[in-house]
Amino acid sequence: MNLTLTFQISIYLLVALSSVMFMMAEGGVFPQLVTIPLGLITLFFTDRWDKFSLSPLWANILGLLAFLIVCAEFTTSNIEGRLLSGAHFLVYLTWIILLQKKSDTQYWWLCALGFLQIAVGAVLTDSGYYGFLLVTYLFLSIWTLSVFSLYRTRNSFQQHDSSSPFPKSLTVGKDPHESPFNQKSYVRGGVHSEQTRQWLSMEFFGACFGYFISALLISMCFFLLIPRLWANRSLFENESLAASNKPLVGFAEKVQLGEMGEILESSERVLELSIFDNETDEPVPVSEFVAQFGMDEPLFRGAVLSSYKNGSWSKVRRRSRWRLYNSKELEIKQLYRQEIVLDSIGTEVLFIMQPFVGMDMLSKTENSLNLETLEIRQTQPPEEDGETRYNVFTAKDPAANIVIDQLDNNALYLDLPEDDLKRLIAFTQKLIADHPELKTNLEKARFIESWLRDSGDFSYTLNMSIQDPEIDPVEDFLFNRKSGHCEYYASALALMLRAIGIPSRVISGFKGGEQGYLSNQFEVQQRYAHSWVEAFLDDRWQTLDATPSLQRAESVAQNAAPLGSWKGISNALSQFWSDYVIGVSFQRQKSAFYDPMLRAGKKLGSRLYDFRETVIHMVKSIKAFLSSPRRWFSWEGGAAVFIIAGIFFALKWLLGVSIRLIRKILWRQRDQARQLRAGNVAFYEKFQALLANRGLVRTPAETQKEFSNHVKSDLSTELTEAHLDETPDLFTHLFYQVRYGDHPLNSEQSEELQQKLAALEIALTPKEQKENR
Repeated sequence: MNLTLTFQISIYLLVALSSVMFMMAEGGVFPQLVTIPLGLITLFFTDRWDKFSLSPLWANILGLLAFLIVCAEFTTSNIEGRLLSGAHFLVYLTWIILLQKKSDTQYWWLCALGFLQIAVGAVLTDSGYYGFLLVTYLFLSIWTLSVFSLYRTRNSFQQHDSSSPFPKSLTVGKDPHESPFNQKSYVRGGVHSEQTRQWLSMEFFGACFGYFISALLISMCFFLLIPRLWANRSLFENESLAASNKPLVGFAEKVQLGEMGEILESSERVLELSIFDNETDEPVPVSEFVAQFGMDEPLFRGAVLSSYKNGSWSKVRRRSRWRLYNSKELEIKQLYRQEIVLDSIGTEVLFIMQPFVGMDMLSKTENSLNLETLEIRQTQPPEEDGETRYNVFTAKDPAANIVIDQLDNNALYLDLPEDDLKRLIAFTQKLIADHPELKTNLEKARFIESWLRDSGDFSYTLNMSIQDPEIDPVEDFLFNRKSGHCEYYASALALMLRAIGIPSRVISGFKGGEQGYLSNQFEVQQRYAHSWVEAFLDDRWQTLDATPSLQRAESVAQNAAPLGSWKGISNALSQFWSDYVIGVSFQRQKSAFYDPMLRAGKKLGSRLYDFRETVIHMVKSIKAFLSSPRRWFSWEGGAAVFIIAGIFFALKWLLGVSIRLIRKILWRQRDQARQLRAGNVAFYEKFQALLANRGLVRTPAETQKEFSNHVKSDLSTELTEAHLDETPDLFTHLFYQVRYGDHPLNSEQSEELQQKLAALEIALTPKEQKENR
């Protein structure tokens, strides 16, 4: 593979990617789009074929011209325009460098200018796609810089330096047929050049990918775990910030009938919910909480709408200095804690799941309670973090929770525009008159609720078309279309109840939700928006819901974005980027990372006292984790990755230490055995030394047994006279036993051999030496 071409293509891809990302962030195509074809042209005509290039003089002239253009942009723009003018200057400089003949310095400048464009783009956008491209840019930059390092090193080998002892890699007169294995290898700058290997190998690819994964994990850990303590990331006001203060459709001070249909097809998140036992901090499933208090689905109560006119509902605003008790003021200890994170939807209303008894505000705001409607508002909607955090407390004893039983303005909840709703009023009164068995207001209210929901005459749809615009939209729904979404059902029920003298009001909020794919928390999206009715029956406000629940559930499910679909992936990516990168705050870090880890630590500490229970619980937790893919993409998934990696490397380290220790022990035993055998075999060496004095030396090709036979043949007389005929065979046998049988000599054998050696030494001593002694 051509290293130079690979490097040039890599760096031009890096430049093109940075231009695309900057173009996406700014929302325009000029001047960034020009960079891509210009880079392709200069790759071939300037770098590969050397057809043309800018001289330093022309490069300086064009640079000055670009500076003047940027100054003109800077002086005629707002704050955002000034930032963009500086970013455009980076693009112009990139063009100039692309047109020049390049050395290492120009390549470094291309990398730096591309990185600066990426940084400016990160200020301009909060798109999840930008986050995905950032990960791609990280991999491509690591790859490009690694290839750049190889490229520069290869060039250093090819450049001839007279002061260096190393010759060029391609020398004149070199034999082209010489095997590369016979060629010399060189080392320069700590790099070993071996001509039998390629510069770009599979090991290099694997190392680059490993560096990318390591850099990504380390940067994510630092980014997510370092506390966010700064105040505001907004550098300038733009349309997106202004739009964030606009109330969510259906939750403004005045709601036009049918408006909520605009958000019932949206999968954007509104709030997150986690429920805990306030004493033990043990998580409580939302389904278990809902079932305990007699609900079919979670119902998040929000705005209270009381006045109806011309197809729209409005609120009656009253200032209130009341608030709910906080956790320190509550005397009740047996509590559930609802931890809620409400995204900024442009309304002061706080959504809570009934029943409740108190509230803690965690964000920089206070709660304001309307005693009559029990509508809860925040005194200051979020601007900085884009979310409101609060805890709602529910008593485990249902009787200890707050009961909505205030009716201070009966006329307000019986008010009807009689001129616009004559047909509705007459129809409702006749409907009840036709059923004289209905005696109480509760029976009448339940009958109308069932008639709308279960009669089969009405259907659920998000189609907001009107058949007769001349009449009231509710009458058009009841008598013409007979189909609509929850707002129409709730409005019809509330107005029909008022027609027979039952105080009623419309509540807008959310019904239902699901576990989030990334956060593993109960998540409520805009498509779960819902309206229902509260009617004053039996001296308290009771919840009535005339919307066909099955048809609504099917509609909500159809509007969900499957995780495997492009829309689902896009939503998940955008949500992760918004929650954990752009919009991450200390409070979100605390709830998503610090608090769960603290709870897990406390739980682990309490369970370490009972090892058996701990093991059983760990097995159950692992099974539950493996069976829930959503939890893989939460803090638990990240912790599991690091725990598994830690266990893997710990086991690898222990295995390496164990192997080295075993080897050391075995080698020590072998050394001891070798030393023991060496000491034991010394008797045979002494035996050979005595024979060597008589001129008998064992040749390398001769075995010990053959040498023994040779000795007995040549020294038969001496051995017979000394009664040592079997001594050579004895020494040979014991040698084989010690050397190859790994059977060291015992003390008796050693003593016997010493005696034999002494006798053999005397027998082989010449007579002259014996007489001289």
